[in-house]
Amino acid sequence: MLALYLRLSKNLITYWKHLLLAVFCMILLSLTTGALAYLIGPVMKYLFTNQGDGVLEIIPLNVLNNIDRTDLIVIIPVVIIITAFLKGISFIGQSYLMGYVGQRIVTDMRRELYNFLQSLSLAFYSKNPTGMLISRVTNDVNLLQTTVTDALASLMRDSFSIIVLAGVAVALDWKLAIVAFVVLPVAVLPIVKFGQRMRRVSAKGQTSVGSITTILHEAFAGVKIVKAFNMEEYEKKRFSEENWRLFKITMKGVVVRSVSPPVMEFLGISGLGITIWYSTYRIEAGTLTPEEFVSFFAAIFMLYQPLRRLSNVNNTIQRGLAAAKRIFDLIDSSESMKEKGGKEVLSGFDKKIEFSHVYFNYEDDMVLKDIDFSVKKGEIIAIVGMSGAGKSTLADLIPRFYDVSDGRILIDGMDIREFELKSLRSLISIVSQRTILFNDTVRNNIAYGDIEKDDEDIIRASKAANAHDFIMALPEGYDTVIGEQGGRLSGGERQRISIARALLKNSPILILDEATSSLDSESEREVQKALIRLMHGRTTFVIAHRLSTVREADRILVLSYGRIVESGKHEELVKRKGEYAKLYDMQFFERHSHSKTADYKQ
Repeated sequence: MLALYLRLSKNLITYWKHLLLAVFCMILLSLTTGALAYLIGPVMKYLFTNQGDGVLEIIPLNVLNNIDRTDLIVIIPVVIIITAFLKGISFIGQSYLMGYVGQRIVTDMRRELYNFLQSLSLAFYSKNPTGMLISRVTNDVNLLQTTVTDALASLMRDSFSIIVLAGVAVALDWKLAIVAFVVLPVAVLPIVKFGQRMRRVSAKGQTSVGSITTILHEAFAGVKIVKAFNMEEYEKKRFSEENWRLFKITMKGVVVRSVSPPVMEFLGISGLGITIWYSTYRIEAGTLTPEEFVSFFAAIFMLYQPLRRLSNVNNTIQRGLAAAKRIFDLIDSSESMKEKGGKEVLSGFDKKIEFSHVYFNYEDDMVLKDIDFSVKKGEIIAIVGMSGAGKSTLADLIPRFYDVSDGRILIDGMDIREFELKSLRSLISIVSQRTILFNDTVRNNIAYGDIEKDDEDIIRASKAANAHDFIMALPEGYDTVIGEQGGRLSGGERQRISIARALLKNSPILILDEATSSLDSESEREVQKALIRLMHGRTTFVIAHRLSTVREADRILVLSYGRIVESGKHEELVKRKGEYAKLYDMQFFERHSHSKTADYKQ
């Protein structure tokens, strides 16, 4: 736990100037609070007994004796008002400064966490649910915000107040102070125990919140499938069970927070009761004056207030520490999954891209085995095979979404791991079956790779992608917000937006991953026209399930169980009567069957 405190304290050091000013304000707040407690006894004595000795012992008695009672009646309230004013100003100062420090730390941590997540490879995202990651960036950081902004300020402020008020109590009567403080060691024990319990409960609660966020994300993103398969009741049950689990965990925290204040209050009142008993004995014995008792009692009463608050503050801090631990655990466990680029800048390529005896595995599952081929600049290479053969995985290795497990991928003879990731990926455009669009305008989606592109370039790319006409038919044209994942557009329209984005990027390497497989015939024709324009002059890798889309490729690679089993042009592969011919015959039979069924229905 000490390591966790030290790790968090590094963020505090950045804002040491604000923190130092906040500490000064807290000290001033504590001193003015102690001064008000110290003044109460002498003031009460002076007002009700008409005796001036003892009012502000910090002022010499001969000065008091020279001040008229009428003047003192004015001076004393003025001193109290000034002290209260300073107390208020110092409270505002420390609240603002600690709030500033806390908010900056949390803002920095949220940014650092998001930046860190952006630096991780796709392998990380394949292992961690999106909802859990969202929960880390939002819920966990929000809990930490409460800890740093409110709890830390209260902890420091109340600690200073306890020290000053304890000092006032000891200065007034050290024997009485010992009796009053006898319960303090006992009070520390429940604070520690409640804090430990709260940290454990909070960690479980945050895990449950992450699960709920995951369920919500999956249900909302897949709402069409949920409804199509009549799984609403199942999703309701799944959410209800996790929601109930969170309720039970939360109630454990409620119990801790409910029990903590009365326990601390009981201990405080017990201490006050013992103090009053002993004070009465001392007053009767003549060893304690009433005004000393009033000042002492005021100091002790004020002291127990911050002591009681420390229990709740500690609970809040423990919740924040549990959140911080989850954040740091995520960072530490995922550090090895960061994308690591080289130092060489790749500005283009002149000759070829080579796969040299490449192997790739997901953990223990070997997906690609001894992939060995080369692609000349400007060639169109089609990669086909049954589902699960490793086609998309092969394509994902080129922009280094994943790194090879063995072997090398080279561009003009240099291993792509030696290039900067940014420069490597700047040469690659991707159009996939699952079109990724953002809840933004058409213009910004097309210009996503370079949002500074001017309208002329965007329109030119849109026309080449056969997208300009339908875009202009939208309510606000290029300024139309298309909804999450482009929900306001059809599948063909989304795909043409994606193609326009690739055209605008104008990269020499193009990856088409099942770009037309989910489209109807009419949409496919429109998209195919746009793809022909897009492929022109580019080195293209076409991942295809429909073999009709790869007939014109310069070369076709056939994958089976992660290996290249055939390579050649369409006609020669069909003549070989091998794996490709089987795939082709299978699809021809399916198309023929669908055609006869359609004729029968007509």
